[in-house]
Amino acid sequence: MEIRQINKKKKMLVTGLAALLIALLAGLAAYMSFPVKLEKMSQDAMYRRPDVIPDEIKIIAIDEDSLDRMGPYSNWNRGYFADLVELLNGNPENAPKIIGLDIMFSGTDGSSEDARLAEVCSRSDNIVLATSVAFDSYLYEDEDGEYYNVQYVAGESEPYDALAEVTDHGFTNAILDDDGVVREAYTKYVSTYEGETEVYYSFSYLIASKVGEVKDYPSRVEVAYTGRPGEFEIVSMSDVLDGTVEPEHFKDSIVLIGAYEEGMRDSYKVPVDASMEMYGVEIHANHIYGFLNDKIIYSLSTNAWFLLVFVLVVAVMAFWMMNTEIRYAAIGAPVFILGYLLLARLIFVITSFRINLLAFPMGVIVAFVGAAMLYYVEIQKKRVYEMQGMLFSMAEAMSEAIEGRTPYNANHTKNVAKRCVEMLDYINQKYKEKKTQMYFTEDDKRQLYLAAMLHDVGKMDVPLEIMDKPTKLGAREKELKDRLEIIRLRLEQDALKGVLSREEADAKQEKIRQFTESLGAFNCGRPLKEDEWALVHEIAESVYVGVDGTEIPYLNEAEIADLYIKAGTLSGEEREMMQSHVVFTDKILSHIQFGKHFDKVRAMASDHHELLNGKGYPRGVGEQELDVMTRILTIMDIYDSLIADDRPYKKAKPIKVAFDILDEEAAAGKIDKDLLVYAKELYLKDEKKEQA
Repeated sequence: MEIRQINKKKKMLVTGLAALLIALLAGLAAYMSFPVKLEKMSQDAMYRRPDVIPDEIKIIAIDEDSLDRMGPYSNWNRGYFADLVELLNGNPENAPKIIGLDIMFSGTDGSSEDARLAEVCSRSDNIVLATSVAFDSYLYEDEDGEYYNVQYVAGESEPYDALAEVTDHGFTNAILDDDGVVREAYTKYVSTYEGETEVYYSFSYLIASKVGEVKDYPSRVEVAYTGRPGEFEIVSMSDVLDGTVEPEHFKDSIVLIGAYEEGMRDSYKVPVDASMEMYGVEIHANHIYGFLNDKIIYSLSTNAWFLLVFVLVVAVMAFWMMNTEIRYAAIGAPVFILGYLLLARLIFVITSFRINLLAFPMGVIVAFVGAAMLYYVEIQKKRVYEMQGMLFSMAEAMSEAIEGRTPYNANHTKNVAKRCVEMLDYINQKYKEKKTQMYFTEDDKRQLYLAAMLHDVGKMDVPLEIMDKPTKLGAREKELKDRLEIIRLRLEQDALKGVLSREEADAKQEKIRQFTESLGAFNCGRPLKEDEWALVHEIAESVYVGVDGTEIPYLNEAEIADLYIKAGTLSGEEREMMQSHVVFTDKILSHIQFGKHFDKVRAMASDHHELLNGKGYPRGVGEQELDVMTRILTIMDIYDSLIADDRPYKKAKPIKVAFDILDEEAAAGKIDKDLLVYAKELYLKDEKKEQA
């Protein structure tokens, strides 16, 4: 029986399904940006590369120096901002393009400074102020009765009326990701409530729109940061107010005025620098520059075509890795990952589209782990198959050694093994036809085949003269014939000398002749007839007595014991020795480590002469201890012995006669009658075909 090798088609199917599963999971990870925080950090490192800082954007900072010189911010009046705006816009030829005050001016105490700020701002149209909006939501029921949670702007902290009338304003609400990083920016927010729709523009988008042409972006976009914290030009507000920095310095610039001190709590984490936070006014500077120069990052991770291509690429890659040599997979894994990352960077540089970074490497890693596991499993399988091959070859070698000892048992082991497997295959076919509940696996077949190949291994410890004993007398036959010939000659001599009458001598010589001529029949393994027994008894009791009184028994005690064997060619003692081969089998197999795949082999091989009624040998166990495969081995062993044509002590039985005998054994409760039915169906069908 050949050891089953790894089924290539099965491997292709399994690895194909595994590759598809890996690809689908990778596609899902790409779509969901899983793991979210790690994916965002990776994209920050890949796609958030600072650019050349533009000169056109300048920040006037309410910094620590300003607070030291002008006092705590809470004590400031709005006259400081009126002075600043007046300085910047004092000469129209040197005025900035836009002045964005990232300061909340909601509410007023009616002071002259509030009025002055409104009056100063009214002189030009380049002022944009900051507000904040408050979001709320309500349940909306559509025409189909489905409910949706709709978000809307519940309120806005607008500047006080006098200032609001002469300036534009936009909201500055920051969009924080789960990790607290500001990656996206609002352009506008379309709020619908009770049938009324209102559009709110963000501070940065409004400034960019007033400076130049900008695209009509979605309400939320991911802006590519141009500068890191502190990289935009920063001028202290106090330096502008005291004349240290001339107003002409801000000519045609985008000027942003805002908090630039930790105590004012207007700083956030940004994707371009994880080591420090960026002040809100700097974030607006990045957003404004992004809107003006279309430095917007677009995502392909949710695009259906991208996901389809992504899944196909991952599937092909995973399938290749799991079907190539592990060394190639080990080289391919980092190459695939590096190539993907380079491609991702190239796509971003050319198109500003970003793709998911971690899903593909995760797919590669999972595929490589799968390939490594598959390689390990294949190595282990190969080792198991090699060990099984060694075990089977050892069993076949031992079988050859057993059968090579005698020509009278040359094919028995192989025939029994072959027929055992045929029985299991036949029963499995019946199972497929739903005619039985029994089913045997490939492991079962291998176990039974190996047990059959080893079931007679104990015969190596049985003396060869017993193994090869073709007749009852065996090697004693020649000695017996020689002795009887001597007695016959002496009887003739006694008759010639007149010591014995001619008639008596002839009578005794005739008995010897009859016995000698019938010795072949007496000596074979078949049961003797009554008249044959009478002749054997007579010869066994005969003794030649010479003239000198010498007595020569026709048969010695050993010869008498042999000839009195009722069936077969072995005496009781020899039969016990022959039956002990199963004990020797168990002893020999006890030294072999069969492992879990062949854990039943020793028991099956050692118990193949046990019977269901408990009258077998060597242990005399009953049906409760004999499993199905052991019972099959027993039936096939008996069957092959009955039809074997290489036994010296009997003729081969016809198949029909052999099964008649097996039916008698089953009726006596010795063998399994249900299993015998399958054996008869299997082996009698050929005979029926021949008769037909």
